[in-house]
Amino acid sequence: MITVVGMGRKSTDLTTEGAKAVREADVVVVKSALTHAWKAVAEIRDDALSCDEFYEKAEDFDKLNADIAAYLQSFGNKKVAFCVVGDGTDDTVVPLLDGAKMVYGVPLYAAAVANKLPEGTVHFVAADFVVARRVLPVPTVVCCVDDKYVAADVQLRLAEAFDDDTPVSVCYGDGKTTNCQLHELCRQRFDYRTCVFVEPKPLTERRVFDYYDCADIMTRLRAPDGCPWDREQTHKSIVKNVIEEAYELANALENDDTANTVEELGDLLMQVLFHIEIAKEEGEFAAADVYSALACKLVDRHPHVFGSVVATDADESLTVWDKQKMKEHKIKGVAENVVDVPKGMSGLMRCQKVQSRASKGGYEFADISHVVDKVAEETTEFLQADADNKLMEGGDLLFAVVNLLRLSGVDSETALMKSTQKFVDRVVECERLLDGRGQKLDDMTPQQFDELWEEVKKNAQRM
Repeated sequence: MITVVGMGRKSTDLTTEGAKAVREADVVVVKSALTHAWKAVAEIRDDALSCDEFYEKAEDFDKLNADIAAYLQSFGNKKVAFCVVGDGTDDTVVPLLDGAKMVYGVPLYAAAVANKLPEGTVHFVAADFVVARRVLPVPTVVCCVDDKYVAADVQLRLAEAFDDDTPVSVCYGDGKTTNCQLHELCRQRFDYRTCVFVEPKPLTERRVFDYYDCADIMTRLRAPDGCPWDREQTHKSIVKNVIEEAYELANALENDDTANTVEELGDLLMQVLFHIEIAKEEGEFAAADVYSALACKLVDRHPHVFGSVVATDADESLTVWDKQKMKEHKIKGVAENVVDVPKGMSGLMRCQKVQSRASKGGYEFADISHVVDKVAEETTEFLQADADNKLMEGGDLLFAVVNLLRLSGVDSETALMKSTQKFVDRVVECERLLDGRGQKLDDMTPQQFDELWEEVKKNAQRM
């Protein structure tokens, strides 16, 4: 039977119950003779063992913890008192000791928080904190910050969720504390008992946030005393905003504009949060439903990653995705597959997606030359059409051109976006040249305009 005895911050912290456990144990093991715990145990009995030899042999902390746990368990049915610094929960071996009894001591962090943890505080040992999956902007205690190197790693992880100037309390084994800002943390002094406590600044003073902060802000904006405009919005009233923000993000990405990409990603995320908040208020669905739907989709449509299906390249991966999607949507044939393409897409995007899905069902030209002939045919029909049929014939012509681009491996939406932007850039350059020369477009002959346009094209090619 193993009893974990928390030895507190200093040798005088041993509790009455802890001292009793040490006296009555068949075997007493102190995690390290280099700590105050050894001195405290030595005042009760002189036959204690230490685990210092494991520190010298272990290749990493995981191996160290496992070796010490195995050592403690090797005593079988004997009563073992395992003495560790802090309250007992601070130690990284304890989670490996299934069924161990706990005799809690004074927490290492007690002085840093005036013996009272704020609600929602999370507690880490430094070795676990630096490899934690995520760091949240909540009150946080990190114990056993042994030296400046560990402190530097802790500081870097904390900076993921806290501003550099966030106040930090550094607590030492003697109960004394030092206050500094987060960016100064690694400059403090440290030993095996050092603990760090940090909590986020007030919302309006912060500049580092996470997803949950953004969700909380959206809730606040929709509250009765929030923003009148935000409170009035519905799913349908902000549909156009989703489309607009998606296009603005696409533009930033196309321009390799990193700063604007960050901003536009945030704007698009705001639309997601907006709809989630509205749905939550209306009892339609919760945020967890959205996350769960996404996670399930990603897992289910990647059986070549999470299952036994094999996909050796990108094309095979897309084929697997499409098959899984058709299965999920209970689509049994090409007709249902093309009908399933959302009507809310842009005309070009929906056109190309419909063509792509139809082609997988056998609706495809045998050769690209036939598509070229189709474009010529539709051009002639458009030019010959009367006013009543221009719209439909124009659509047929566009449909044929999109087909030609698709079979050539070109995304029509992207192609048109780039060509439109190229035209915009050339018009801007024309106006710049005309203004610099004191000329006006209306005063130019067609030949002069052609020469100007060619000049602009050549200038663009040099850039």
